[in-house]
Amino acid sequence: MPAPVDRRHELAHAFLQRHAPGFGELAAASSDASNRRYWRAERDGESLIVMDSPPDREPLDAFLDVHGRLQRAGLPVPRIHARDPAAGFLLLDDLGRETLFSWQASADADERRQALSACRAQLIPLASTDHDGLPAFDAGRLIAEMQLFDDWYRRRLKSAEWSDGDCRRWNELTGRIAERMVGMEPVFVHRDYHSRNLMPAGGDWVIIDFQDAVSGPLAYDLVSLLRDSYIDWPQADVEREIAAFWQAAREAGLTAKDLESFGTDFAWVAVQRHLKVLGIFARLSLRDGKHGYLDDLPLTWRHLQWALDRAPELAPLRDLVAGLEPEATT
Repeated sequence: MPAPVDRRHELAHAFLQRHAPGFGELAAASSDASNRRYWRAERDGESLIVMDSPPDREPLDAFLDVHGRLQRAGLPVPRIHARDPAAGFLLLDDLGRETLFSWQASADADERRQALSACRAQLIPLASTDHDGLPAFDAGRLIAEMQLFDDWYRRRLKSAEWSDGDCRRWNELTGRIAERMVGMEPVFVHRDYHSRNLMPAGGDWVIIDFQDAVSGPLAYDLVSLLRDSYIDWPQADVEREIAAFWQAAREAGLTAKDLESFGTDFAWVAVQRHLKVLGIFARLSLRDGKHGYLDDLPLTWRHLQWALDRAPELAPLRDLVAGLEPEATT
């Protein structure tokens, strides 16, 4: 049987030829956990990326809005050469195939520390970026994210039963986490500032996948970077970067808290994020057939336990999730 026609691929090629005639056929560059796809086209040693974001599923409005905010803040983002938001296509710089995640695998310890510090330093201007009008990381959104753990990880992946009392405790605890996070200083939050969304180019770590930005807690993007589900950064480096970020944030007027209080905020935010990520990884496997994310569950679980250790008020949550650890992967 003939292969099914990929209509979006055809439309992407037509978009490319309108705005960059002479570039060759589109080859798959990457995909992500959303409905977006990325295509690479080459011509005489040059290359560009066509971003395919179906407007009925992944409209480009938020991407373009946040791109403009970050560009005005002087932060490194991919250049947009052409756009057709109605059709769902952008023509972008090709930043290559390397991310912080792939780069650090062959870097030595000093290089990794320097890169982590550079990415952490970038979080101060990022947090200072205009966040007026961005969606608020409110209690409803935070609770819905944590509920992914209960719906997809606990119930579907682990097939674990909870009593009515357990369910009530879960709801009370997630409500408490959301309430505390809503009370933290609101700043610009990327939401996925981690090693697979940072790419080395021109001496910078270029920021990608920023379209889900919100107004939310100061510690959130730092958690995403330092408690990455894909890299287990050395604990000494994590502690040093938390302190360095806090000091820089104080100097920038982003927080008046002391280091201990900020560290507690970091732990509470980390608990919320790790619960969400565990649920998302389970859903990606069970619903979307993207089973590779199951390999990242053990590290995310260890990060959750680390955060719970630093948030003693959440000891009941540690007890509630005990026994739900993921299977070890080789």
